[in-house]
Amino acid sequence: MTSLAILLSGAAMCAIACEKSTPPPPPPGPAATTTQTSPQQTTPKRGLLAVDSGKSMPKSTVSPPEDPGLAIFLGYEAPTDITWRWEPPRNSMRLMNWVIPSPPGAEPAELTIAHFPEAAGNTRDANIRRWTSQFRGDDLAPQPKVTSLTISDMPVTMVELQGEYLGMGGGWHKADYIMLVAMVESPKGSIFMKMLGSSQTVDAARPAFMAMIKGLRPTKIW
Repeated sequence: MTSLAILLSGAAMCAIACEKSTPPPPPPGPAATTTQTSPQQTTPKRGLLAVDSGKSMPKSTVSPPEDPGLAIFLGYEAPTDITWRWEPPRNSMRLMNWVIPSPPGAEPAELTIAHFPEAAGNTRDANIRRWTSQFRGDDLAPQPKVTSLTISDMPVTMVELQGEYLGMGGGWHKADYIMLVAMVESPKGSIFMKMLGSSQTVDAARPAFMAMIKGLRPTKIW
């Protein structure tokens, strides 16, 4: 009896040892394949979705330029008139913002620099149609004046509109307004340099605005 008890005890210990050394089988079903799946990757947003998310938007210049006669943005610089009054950008789409002083009896104008990554709807013609829809003439719709030039090896489209400015939403009207826009096709995406205001003020600031456009140059090599 003693020998039988010893034999049974040894068999039980052997069974326990074998059970511990044998790895458990993988669980059935989808859980068994989870270790073979790669981690989920987030698809990067592009175009207008990237603009809406704000992740691809550069930070606006929230403090005045160190040199009042020079605008520096996105790795570019351009000369500015020292009489222009810098203001903090009014929204995240703008990089820089100035108020253009007016001649006596006229309203001041505004000059802004904005930047957008390339997107399906961000085309030259689409922007011209959008700006044209913001103006109204006496009888016929104002026709934009469009010219092209090259600045620092970058194509630039100049657009000019004049008439009654309706605003982006058409909620308010300003008679005898001018909009001057330079659309710059840069390696960093579309850059919009726009001056908007009463015709008297814009015409007075036109030479300085064109000097700003023609003086645009990169501060580094892309």
